[in-house]
Amino acid sequence: MAANWGTQGTGDFVPTSHATPYAATDPKTTALPAPFTVCIVGASRGIGAGIATSYAKAGASCLILSSRRVSGLEETAAACRAINPDIRIAVIPCDITSAESVASLAKEVREQYGRLDVVAVNSGYSGPVVLTMTDTDPDTFSNAINVNYTGTFLCAKYLISLLLETEGGAKAFIGVSSFASLIVRGPIANAQYCVSKAAQLKLLEHVHEQYHGQGLATYAVHPGAVSSEMAEETAPDAFKPYLTDSPELCGAFCVWLTKEKTRVEWLSGRLLSAKWDVEELEGRKRDIVDGDLLKMKLSL
Repeated sequence: MAANWGTQGTGDFVPTSHATPYAATDPKTTALPAPFTVCIVGASRGIGAGIATSYAKAGASCLILSSRRVSGLEETAAACRAINPDIRIAVIPCDITSAESVASLAKEVREQYGRLDVVAVNSGYSGPVVLTMTDTDPDTFSNAINVNYTGTFLCAKYLISLLLETEGGAKAFIGVSSFASLIVRGPIANAQYCVSKAAQLKLLEHVHEQYHGQGLATYAVHPGAVSSEMAEETAPDAFKPYLTDSPELCGAFCVWLTKEKTRVEWLSGRLLSAKWDVEELEGRKRDIVDGDLLKMKLSL
């Protein structure tokens, strides 16, 4: 049924899908180079917290956890310290919709830590699922645009320079995306969310085109169907039984993407699913590169 929503068969791009981290993506078996600093924007809960704990398991030397909800960040920090007592953690409040706030985050990271290997932008907003424009609240629509699209732009604007300047760094900019960016019909075709995530996806393609020549790898990552607080609050009841993927699935995939810079740079600028088996994904390298697949394009 989902194939008719506009998602173009993304669910079976490779034969095998996963709901939890597995041997090839298990962050506990990864040894990240040292030092290795990761900034996660939207790390207070759910998928963002899962990204943080995944990098803690992989041995990151420093995590910068950011969100508007400081209480949630402290919980994430405690979980990461329990995994890796030696890890250095900074908790920095940030409103992703505010240029001043994101610029302040970037300034503090630069002054206090002096390097940055990975930026993962996870902050997201859906609002209630509304299926018609006439029923859509203008303020809710604007908020989705401001968080999902403009917020990603602000993170790129203020944090990319430090990624590029970090000598020997992973130089990775990750936007937590969604296959909702492709959805145009069906029970979760919530335009305020789908359109804002489509705009974010196209923005990430622009980031890739502008900076890959300088060594930046840019990834849009669909995290799977996760029973996050946002999903539980907004998803239709009939859809909630499908929210079965682990919050750490996306984090483990992000670690896999960034652990060896040159291995998967050919995936930069593309929409990827954390559910896809990574060995099968690598097996499709020629198809993906030669066909320039996994990008938003007009079919003619």
